[in-house]
Amino acid sequence: MNNELGKRIADIVCQAWNELDASLFESILSDDFEYISVWVLETMKGKDRYMEYIAGKFESIGKGNNPVSAELIYQEPIDKYVVVLNQGGNLAALEPTIQDNQLKSLWMRPVEMMLPTVFTTRKPKEAEQPKEKAETEYERFSRLFHEALMSNDFSVVEELLADDVVQILYDAKEFIGKNEVISYWKGWLERWNEPAETTKYEVKHCKYYNRAVLSIQPSGSKNLYQMARIENGKVQELILCPNPLQNSMIRYWDLDHSPLLFKDLTVMPHRMGKDLEPRPYRIPCMRCGCKSEQLQLYEYTHDAGPLGYKGELSVCPNCMEAVEFLPTILIRY
Repeated sequence: MNNELGKRIADIVCQAWNELDASLFESILSDDFEYISVWVLETMKGKDRYMEYIAGKFESIGKGNNPVSAELIYQEPIDKYVVVLNQGGNLAALEPTIQDNQLKSLWMRPVEMMLPTVFTTRKPKEAEQPKEKAETEYERFSRLFHEALMSNDFSVVEELLADDVVQILYDAKEFIGKNEVISYWKGWLERWNEPAETTKYEVKHCKYYNRAVLSIQPSGSKNLYQMARIENGKVQELILCPNPLQNSMIRYWDLDHSPLLFKDLTVMPHRMGKDLEPRPYRIPCMRCGCKSEQLQLYEYTHDAGPLGYKGELSVCPNCMEAVEFLPTILIRY
């Protein structure tokens, strides 16, 4: 795609959102235009249908008290200009696809979805050769844990565990100490015979907490993430949790994507409901290790465009950062 054309069309989209002027879309949309959103199952098809939708959307925003600002940015990994929308601290990207000099489709997605969180507004003159990165301590531990599960030899892993290490099973129970943790995982292997054939293991980067984790996918069961918190070279906490955390009927991004609401706690208070009783055996603060039963737990409503989510939000009183959002109700606006 001609990047200058892409920039010009994306700039018109950006202007339309900043001015709430739907008429600006008229000259750039193809007749078979499609609007796709990760928060909506159905693809909106047709120029006329989208023009009616966006006019109503802009009218609603103009009458409300939650304005939207738009910014044009260049995303280097996809070599494309996109429009980032900011509504009360919630960010989303509109990614255009150009065909025959017209806007063929717009894809609304989380800004960071499948992309690193590094953006530039200028196109580089020439691409630099990627530098080989050293293995992080979380990558190393996840890799060694993977190897231990495949070989049933936990001797190397045991050396990396703190004496009072805690293994949490999400919303269920916990084990304390090296012996109990190793014993649990040896028992786990006995329950899942021949793990190389029945279970898929993969070291992945978890954007939820910005670290490597071990993805565990038993055949016919829900995907699990084994996440660690390392301090002074020793693993202090481990938590085995489902990915995604919520019920499959509630559509929301999983642990591979940073939740938009974690961006800025200063925009959260007006969406918090009553205080809740903290829950044991949930995700602890992965920064300082504060246990889940010591976190502040609130009812929380998250507006994500045409959909919203109501659920439980835990906040670390030490770090003053969000720890876990568990959506329990899907809201259609």
